[in-house]
Amino acid sequence: MHNYARDVIEGRRQGLAAAGVRALLSVASAGYGALHGLHRLAYSLGFARSATLPAPVISVGNISAGGTGKTPLVEWIARRLERRRLRVAVLARGYGKRADGGDDEDLLGPSDFIRRYADPDRVRSARAATREFRPEVFLLDDGFQHYRIRRDVDIVAIDATNPFGYGRLLPRGYLRDRPASLRRAHAIVLTRTDQVTPAELEGLRAEIAGYSLDRPIADSVHRPVGVRTLADGRARGLDWLKGRRVYGFCGLGNPGAFRRTLVAAGADVVKFRAFPDHHAYRLAEAQQLQVEAQEFMASALVTTEKDATKIDAASFRLPVAAVRVELEIGRGIERLESILESCVRTPDPAIAAL
Repeated sequence: MHNYARDVIEGRRQGLAAAGVRALLSVASAGYGALHGLHRLAYSLGFARSATLPAPVISVGNISAGGTGKTPLVEWIARRLERRRLRVAVLARGYGKRADGGDDEDLLGPSDFIRRYADPDRVRSARAATREFRPEVFLLDDGFQHYRIRRDVDIVAIDATNPFGYGRLLPRGYLRDRPASLRRAHAIVLTRTDQVTPAELEGLRAEIAGYSLDRPIADSVHRPVGVRTLADGRARGLDWLKGRRVYGFCGLGNPGAFRRTLVAAGADVVKFRAFPDHHAYRLAEAQQLQVEAQEFMASALVTTEKDATKIDAASFRLPVAAVRVELEIGRGIERLESILESCVRTPDPAIAAL
């Protein structure tokens, strides 16, 4: 069902039935747009109020659903702040809950300076963080459409391979916000810029500049930095993938980007399967993946670190590995770092006065 809906939205399904579904989705999109507009208007007119937190708030979000590379960007910012020995509370929605109570986007690992709070009520988790941790910075994960918390900086991640969600609001397309909303951002980070041509990238930068009123734009790539075999937890180099026949699978908003990462790393991808974003894998699905991998004569199954948090390596007879990816920011990094530095060094006066 998920794959059918994706094919309909992206135009791969044709015919009368698909056209009918797209028409219904268009009606639903109009309703989504109206409700979203009223929600924002309620905060703009003061009918609903945003909470002010006792430390600077940096929000990382997007304007399209899933797969923009937001999680690696949150990690990149958190590590920058950690190096300054600032206590950072990451306030996450908590999608993709794991059996241990964490969520599948929690890839930061243990740190004395970073704590992650996963709770749909980000105001409640901010209060808990303030009591327990006394953060010096709040990092609001997936916060661009979250108006309940007042923020000092809004950073928006946009996937260069599909920047505007097929040009339509959910559920007809993947847009959560219209592109004009980018003028609310303080900076835009383009992700996966290595997966488009230079001409496409420059055209996209110009288009975004028009929507955002020339907000700073940084270019970034998702750089695979290693592989971890799940059965033994051993870290390996990327050469582990080169020439290896692998069955790739993931539950991401942009699964095609992960497949391209595997190919670029030299893996021989004999089969690839995409699941819905934040998918919780069942034992029967693990068994099916194992059978299909053997049918295609794969020597290993490969997934993402995010998906690896929700599978049991003992359920597979073949080796299972996760690819570790880090965000690497190139052009525009100086402007982005300057914005972050200004926020931390000189928080909003309303916050500093608390």
